[in-house]
Amino acid sequence: MSRKMILLGIALLGPALTAADVAPATRSVADLKSFYQTRCASCHGDDGSARSATGAKLRGSDFTDAKAMQRKNDEALAKTIRKGVFFGFAMPSFGKDLSEAEIALLVKDILRKAEKGRAISGKTP
Repeated sequence: MSRKMILLGIALLGPALTAADVAPATRSVADLKSFYQTRCASCHGDDGSARSATGAKLRGSDFTDAKAMQRKNDEALAKTIRKGVFFGFAMPSFGKDLSEAEIALLVKDILRKAEKGRAISGKTP
């Protein structure tokens, strides 16, 4: 019996996978805010303003600058998060750490709502 036939037999006899089995659970906004603090704040700042020394040196995006954020569309922001910047040297890629749904939520509900002087925090007030 060929290898293809064995694999086909296993696939047909095995339990069917559902979307829930394949897709990772989506993190909550609070979880993603904690992710931001752990993985992003060192360059983009606690509030998203990129005023940290590292953020200024690398010219990190200021998510609190309304005019600058108007020039960026959600897909461009998502692509940067997914792939990183300059082969991961200027900004690491998070495409393996976050699902597409999580990246979209991070852009829409966290980065787009960042306010200068107000920390992005996963803690509830």
